[in-house]
Amino acid sequence: MVIGLVFPKFCLGCGYLGLYVCPDCQKKLTVYDRTPCFYCGKDSHVGLTHDSCIEKLNIDGCLYLYHYNGFLKKIIKNVKYRLATEVLDDFLETVPYEALKKFYVFKRHFKKVVLQPIPLTWKKLNSRGFNQATLIANFFQKYLDIRQIDLLARVIDRAPQAQISSKKRRKKNVKDIFTVKSILREEKDTGVILVDDVVTTGATAASAARVLKACGVKKVFVFALAKG
Repeated sequence: MVIGLVFPKFCLGCGYLGLYVCPDCQKKLTVYDRTPCFYCGKDSHVGLTHDSCIEKLNIDGCLYLYHYNGFLKKIIKNVKYRLATEVLDDFLETVPYEALKKFYVFKRHFKKVVLQPIPLTWKKLNSRGFNQATLIANFFQKYLDIRQIDLLARVIDRAPQAQISSKKRRKKNVKDIFTVKSILREEKDTGVILVDDVVTTGATAASAARVLKACGVKKVFVFALAKG
């Protein structure tokens, strides 16, 4: 209560006192109701990659909660660059059931899966104090009852993908930035769900998937807060 008086919450959309995302501004958020193939963008069942699109080290499926519109971009920027984790916590509490339905359907198809947040480098994690992908993974873990793991490490810190417009340069920017800490035999038979805040070209997730699959993981999927 005292914290709320000293540091009051204001809606990021309209300035309404008491909430970071007020009920009226929640309407500005658009649920991503499609389930497209990660590669061709055409619809597929629960976002699974089409057989004609999949290759050996590819991502096997993807699901997104929201479209990455201007308001959601403002929310995520406040979280990442103003270190406002409470904003994300409050925002995730507003996610409607309709946005989660396809994730429940996915879980019925793939019972043996784990969540892997896309990691930050140690330097960036130490500077920021948190990983927004982990906070989002905590949300999925809470509602889908899927455990988290910590297999991946980000070993190279390069320019943020948001600062690079070219798809080709984005792919090059995330090449070889991940490594796998260790994988047990039983983990190779478990599907790994990569969790991130925003997927645009998908280069970061694809880079992480290639590393996991090269180490023997059979299925790699992507859950993201937003699709850009």
